[in-house]
This record gives sequence, C-alpha cells and structure tokens, in this order.
Amino acid sequence: MGGLDGRIRTYFGSDEHPSSSWMQLHPVDQRWISRIALAGGDDPGVLSYDALRKLGGDDRRRRLRALEDWYKAWPYVRTKQVQAVEDHLAQLPEPQPDEDDDLLDVPVITGPPGTGKTTLMKRAAVRALCTAAWDRRLRGTAETACDELVRPDWRPVIFHSTDGNPHVKTFFSHLCDELSVPATKDPQVAFQKAALRHGVQYVFIDEVQMINFDGQYGMYLHNALKALQNMNLRVVLAGHNVRHLLVDRKTVAQNATQTQSIARWAFQDLERYGHETKADITEWRALLRGLETHVRLAGHEPGEPVFSDQFEEHLWVSTLGYVNAVAALVTGACLAATRTPGQRITSEIIDAIRLNERVARGRISRLEGWRAGRFRWSTNALTPA
Repeated sequence: MGGLDGRIRTYFGSDEHPSSSWMQLHPVDQRWISRIALAGGDDPGVLSYDALRKLGGDDRRRRLRALEDWYKAWPYVRTKQVQAVEDHLAQLPEPQPDEDDDLLDVPVITGPPGTGKTTLMKRAAVRALCTAAWDRRLRGTAETACDELVRPDWRPVIFHSTDGNPHVKTFFSHLCDELSVPATKDPQVAFQKAALRHGVQYVFIDEVQMINFDGQYGMYLHNALKALQNMNLRVVLAGHNVRHLLVDRKTVAQNATQTQSIARWAFQDLERYGHETKADITEWRALLRGLETHVRLAGHEPGEPVFSDQFEEHLWVSTLGYVNAVAALVTGACLAATRTPGQRITSEIIDAIRLNERVARGRISRLEGWRAGRFRWSTNALTPA
C-alpha cells in the first residue's frame, strides 16, 4: 500500500497494488485526484467551546479555518440514485482508442440544478483515471516503456467544464489546454492528434447546458462530439435538464443532428430527494446519515443521528430535498454551532442559515405549516386552512 492515502486508495477498488498504479499517473492527474479525494484536509477532531476560547488568536483562527475546510468537503454519499448512475457508468464497455470498436452510447448525467451532478461526474472521472492506471500497470513494464516512446505524457482522462456557449474551435482549444498542447489553427485536428499521442480514453464534459444546441455552433459541436466517439473515446456528458435542449430545430440539418444525438445519448437522471413514500424517506435518511459522520461538535456523541433522526423532516422542508442546499445548510449549521457554548445543532441555528433563492422562497411559510401539521409532502405546499 505504501504511503498512499486511504481516501485515494478507495478509488482503486480491488487493485492489489494501488501505490504502483498511482505511480503510472501523470503528476497533473495525481494533483487533480488529490484535490478531490483529499478535499477538506485531515480530520480536525473535536474541540469544545471552552477549549477553543482558550486558544491564542492565531491558533483559534487556524482551528476555525480547518473546520470550515472540513465541513465544506462533505463526504460523498452513495445513495441508491447515485449508485444507479455509477453502476451504469461502470457497466459500460471500456474504451479502446487503438481498436475499431463499435460506436458507444454517450452517458448523459442530467437533472435539475443542485442535485449533485458535478460531484458525481468528478468522482466518476477520478475512478476512470485510477482504473486506467491499474490497467496500465497490469500491461507490464516492457509494454509501458515501449508505449512511452509514443506517449511521453500519458493522460487517459480529460475533465472539462463548459464555459459560456463555445463554438467548435473554442471547445477544442480548451480540450487542448487540458493536455497542455498548442491548439494550432485547427484545434479539433490538434486535439485529435494529441488524444492519440497521449492515450486519452475518456472525455468528461460538464455544464453542457451552457451550449446553445439550437444554434449553428451547437449543431457543429454535436458533430464534433460525434467525431470524438468515432475515435472510440468514451464521452460522458453532464448538465441541467439536458433533455430539454434536444427539442425540434429550425432547419432540416439541425433536426438530423438532434435525431442522431437522441439515438446515441443514454440519459441518467439525478433528482432532488423526495419525502412522500417510505422509500423516499429511507433514501433521504441514508443521505443524512452519511453527512452526520462528518460532524465534529462536542455537544454530539460520535455517530449520534442528529440529522437523520432529530432534524430529518426539518432539513427536508428547509431544502426541499436538493442535495446542494442540504450540504450548504448542514455546513452552516455545524460552523454556527461550533461558536456556541453547547456546540449542539438546534432548530434556531438551522433556521438562521441562509440558503439559495430557490429553496429560500417560501421557506418560512413551509416551516410554519410543517410545525402546525399543515405541510403536504406531495406538493411541497401547505394544506388550505
């Protein structure tokens, strides 16, 4: 195992020699994996309010900063809906860029904003990197040495977040940047050559809703994505409500492109967590149980079901089941509780944490109705008086 951190080793699965596989990766990819897997830093442990007050100003600030980093990096909780998407990605055939494989369907992780798509996408990319490194190690040193004559900087996975509405040249220029290669006058050709040279197998593209697929650039970009597939690269997309981007187009050519995409895009949905059925509540509590393992407050015992039991309804009514909102709420509540003598989460602390406008709108009336027994889980509304 060597000195490889356990949080990184997790992504290598059942790899018997993860440290050796880790050494197959380019330093750029090692740093990227470390930023994701080790986000939050080391466990800061529990320090009571009185002990915190006795610290000097610099030490207290360092302690509070460590707690902020720790809480902002909430653990990645594999609830059933997350596992379903991960299982789909894991069951896809491995990309073989050097072989003449059949064209592969494009997985598209989609759903409303705030449902954890980017978090899942990044961890899928990390897992793909670690699996590729494992496979490379298994091929043996002789083949790897020969391979390095052609691919001096092996970079099997690219993760790119779309910025604005790019046209094809901009898009491929950004992909070239990910590999630190010049884009030249024709960035698409430059990237295709670089992808073969550096052994690219996966291209993860986040925030695809930023692309105007109804416009001319969008049509060209559709074709560009298909060109990547034709190279037998595994393309994985993620974005808000992507199905709604594929509506009828203005021209015959655009409609033809849309038809090809719909035939090749395999949608995987992430939704906000429900709270109407028994299955909904079980799933919601599983998410909260994962989050409460991260609590470092002197007022709560280790493993205490503070979120999944004491405040699970309260948190749902406050956030409407959006995972990004609950992470923000729990983070704020834990940091606020740290500065109180009892260091315990309370209803008053939870209600004082500000949230994004989507869930903040109507939050006070929802909570009042819930406390009065007039909240309808099926409609997120109040029962008429």
